[in-house]
Amino acid sequence: MKTQQIGSGPAEIATVPAISEADARIERRLCELATCDSASIWEAQDELSSAIAEAGLHFEGRAYPVCLRPLAIDCDLANHLGATAEGVVKLLDDAAELYCCNEEVRDLFPAYKHLQHWITCLPKHRPIVRICRLDGLFGSDGYYKILETNTEGPGGVIQNGVAAKVWSRIPNPLAHGLSLDVSKQPFAKDPNCFVQELVSAYRAATGCELRTAAVINFHGRYTNEVDWIVNGLRDAGAKAALLDVSETTRTPRGLVGPDGELIELVYNKLDVREIIGGKESGDYLDACAAQEVISINPWISQWILSDKAILAVLSDNRFSSSFSAEQIELIARHIPWTRVVRAGVTTSPERRRIELIGYIRENKANLVLKPSNATRGEHVLIGRLTSSELWEEHIDRAARNAYVVQEYVRPRELTALHPPSRSIKKMAYGIDCYVFGGRLAGFQSRASFDAVMNVGRSGILLPVAVG
Repeated sequence: MKTQQIGSGPAEIATVPAISEADARIERRLCELATCDSASIWEAQDELSSAIAEAGLHFEGRAYPVCLRPLAIDCDLANHLGATAEGVVKLLDDAAELYCCNEEVRDLFPAYKHLQHWITCLPKHRPIVRICRLDGLFGSDGYYKILETNTEGPGGVIQNGVAAKVWSRIPNPLAHGLSLDVSKQPFAKDPNCFVQELVSAYRAATGCELRTAAVINFHGRYTNEVDWIVNGLRDAGAKAALLDVSETTRTPRGLVGPDGELIELVYNKLDVREIIGGKESGDYLDACAAQEVISINPWISQWILSDKAILAVLSDNRFSSSFSAEQIELIARHIPWTRVVRAGVTTSPERRRIELIGYIRENKANLVLKPSNATRGEHVLIGRLTSSELWEEHIDRAARNAYVVQEYVRPRELTALHPPSRSIKKMAYGIDCYVFGGRLAGFQSRASFDAVMNVGRSGILLPVAVG
């Protein structure tokens, strides 16, 4: 869906019309109450925060930062975002196959060259990416732009659905008189839909019912939400546990846990880059690649499709012959211009031939440098917010390491309550799409004072409601 962009200038946050009429009303109401009756909205925010905590939601042991102010979108936009997200997941199937057969594509991922014996073992079932969260912003052309694919083990797969349900039950002065519905999102209507997708993925791959499962972790990192997943699998009738990689063993029967029982399905809640080379992880990587256990998501999703260089594959017209006309249109509208940072000739966003390093140097205000495989906004450098000296230094660093350069998409802004600082201020926001089994599962909206939005960096979550 295209929306009109208005305003211009150097500001890092775009000035644009509200995303919907309902959201415009919420914005006005929040600004009015912040001026004349801030006590009422903070009282409601405190009630929401307490209810969120009582529901057992948290972010790595800290308060789950859910804001009283929702992001209200209309049905047409919700449907359009869903169709776009589902189309991109299908696109990733083709990108995965292209990686396996095209040496030029593989050359864009040099860090994984020694891992191809694991990566190129594609599962038979589709979509390859069973669980993902596509993170995006609306571009200056009005189209939704996907900036990250998050095809490893994204956060919020259960908790955001639960949070939306909790939010919908709290009396809210900002939403009074508005017909806003969170239940049109499958994971808000039924937070178990994530676990149901794991069970369905196993059934689709084997024709059998799931009996045993494990959430696989590494050295206790990325354990947020794991308790919800394990309990959900148990409620679905499977024997389930949280296991460290080191607690699994590859046997002639298949992958087994510490009790010797066969594990039929694993959900990887880890950073797979951290386990490469570990003595305790080689057998696990082998077992998943050989499909001796159903692994969600498979290694090509964990490494290649989650790497930001995959957006360079999609947006580079060198590879356009591998995609259909419909897919090329989807890419043109929704995938921002992205290139792997290295010396050489390529094409600009306007499709002019350029020398890439020189182009990055001369177009700082319109570009972002990102590590291709980092998470939580680590080491992202926004050109227009960076000094020329630091930008120059980063160009050299990026050319020597795994980095991408991407066209800058200015985030929109809205007014929101920021519970950690007890303030009501303008914040940049985006909207992200969860896709389970190739179908839209729901949305999340993150907001931040920082143009790099992340809950781990003092960002907040806005419930997304459809009205």
